[in-house]
Amino acid sequence: MCGICGIYNEKNLPRVTAMLESIRHRGPDSFRTVVFKNHSLGECGLNIVSHKDDILPLIDEENEIALLLNGEIYNYQEIKNELLKDGCIFTSSTDSEVIIPLYRKYGKDFVKHLKGMFAIVVIDKGQIILARDKFGIKPLFYCQIDEKLIFGSEIKSLLQYPEVPAELDLESLEELMVFGYIFSNDRTLLRDIYQAPPGCLVAFDGNSISSRRYYKVPASFFAGNGDFDYQESVDQLATILLKTFELFHNHGDSEKGIYLSGGVDSTLMAVLSREILETPIQTYTLYDSENAPDFNYARKVSEAIGSDHHEFFVTASDYLHELPNFVYHYENIVGGGVFDIQGAAAFQILSKQISKHHKVAFTGEGADELFGGYYWIYTHPLGFSDRIRERVSLLPSQSKTRGVVESIFPHPEDERVYRKNLFDILMRSGLSNYHLWSVDRACSSFGFETRPPYLYDDIAEFALSIPIEFKVPEKTITKRILKDAALPYLKKYNLTDIVDRKKYGMPAALDYIGPRIQEEIAKIVPINNIQKHPFRRYLNSPIGFLMFDLFYYFFIKQRGRPTTNISVFDFYKDRASGEMYSY
Repeated sequence: MCGICGIYNEKNLPRVTAMLESIRHRGPDSFRTVVFKNHSLGECGLNIVSHKDDILPLIDEENEIALLLNGEIYNYQEIKNELLKDGCIFTSSTDSEVIIPLYRKYGKDFVKHLKGMFAIVVIDKGQIILARDKFGIKPLFYCQIDEKLIFGSEIKSLLQYPEVPAELDLESLEELMVFGYIFSNDRTLLRDIYQAPPGCLVAFDGNSISSRRYYKVPASFFAGNGDFDYQESVDQLATILLKTFELFHNHGDSEKGIYLSGGVDSTLMAVLSREILETPIQTYTLYDSENAPDFNYARKVSEAIGSDHHEFFVTASDYLHELPNFVYHYENIVGGGVFDIQGAAAFQILSKQISKHHKVAFTGEGADELFGGYYWIYTHPLGFSDRIRERVSLLPSQSKTRGVVESIFPHPEDERVYRKNLFDILMRSGLSNYHLWSVDRACSSFGFETRPPYLYDDIAEFALSIPIEFKVPEKTITKRILKDAALPYLKKYNLTDIVDRKKYGMPAALDYIGPRIQEEIAKIVPINNIQKHPFRRYLNSPIGFLMFDLFYYFFIKQRGRPTTNISVFDFYKDRASGEMYSY
């Protein structure tokens, strides 16, 4: 993992240094800025596969190509072996070194040969190319300023360039109000700052921006009369899962931690890791009460597999203390809607603890989207549609978001149509703009890397090739095929009851203190601010107002510059009176 940034078409080493400094938390092991031709580039690194004497950004002086990489290329050794046959010479054992020769061989199609999570920037022959992995695990933002392109791993790095605007994008805010995340896969909450969409290449030649998709997530489907063998699919998935975890554990020599909730996804990660490794694995759980169901199941899993288990107790005070830091690094607002408002913050609190012990940890992101784990969405899609329609009804009649909701939940209501549509939208921006956004920021803010094995190319492509019935065969069953593939491994450790337990997820770690958090925040946010707030139509709770105001302060008023020791209790007294907005 690392942070990358740059200015295409401008030599400005002091400015790109400031940009990189703002995201230095992403790569605590190295820091380098360079001028390449007429461009300013910066990269800070976390040494996992690379080493301290590897020089990034990579500059190929002979062919006049520059490369920046954030992420991991899991099949780099296979690529290297193929390129060696072409006469390529490599001087290190890093995954980044294969990308320039791969690009020279295949041009823009180079990205189709990569398996992994990545944000890549290539500068060559009068153009800059931004490439993002299939599912958007790693972020990459950009803003065009005339003939220049400002880019970076985080929004705050772009805001260090004075000409980049710091203004709210109201269409994105409408989407966030309805879905709880920004639905469009290329937008952010700030106008003119865009994301390179997952599975896309964005190119800029100094005049115009073009984008083309190199990968499209296949649409979900019902089997109908198709020729699918369920048991054969279960066996295939079990094999792919084991091979994937072997690959992930062997990629880099750092010890890997595991986020363990005691649900199917995290338990399977822990059990497979125990099968692969000879030494005890390290597992981590967050809880706010010993009565929390995830706490007790995680402890049961740990005892069964003999892991070194770490349990972190969290209080409402801990949450409120971390909230400003969370918003600063999240660079967004959690709006409720599809997902619980507390999940992302809970993930960050646990990540802070894991980062003290590891450079790499595994998380279960993607399993629910690929295999159908959201029972409240997939098993009750008609009721779920009412929830989203209620939110969108508060928007103006001309809002584009109304049309988006109608396309997902068309009339007349049809449960199969809704279920299919929900599979599709959650696998796209629901995954990249909420879960993966949260995971990247939570780990990078503390200088370590989180890997989602379920989104490895082989697992994801298999999951997307099987019908919905294999995943959610009826209203009372979710993730059927993943649970059946896990059973042989779970039986070995007497953990088969895991497959029948109700899914809670990361927000459950804050269930007991949730009401206390809400009460405290209701006291913190001045009623006058709520009544006169210029964006009150988009916000529906005190915590929503607080997160919005923190975001506005950090990214509109402060332009992403770090502000230390902000207390939510003093925030409105010291920094966010009505003067922050033009009341």
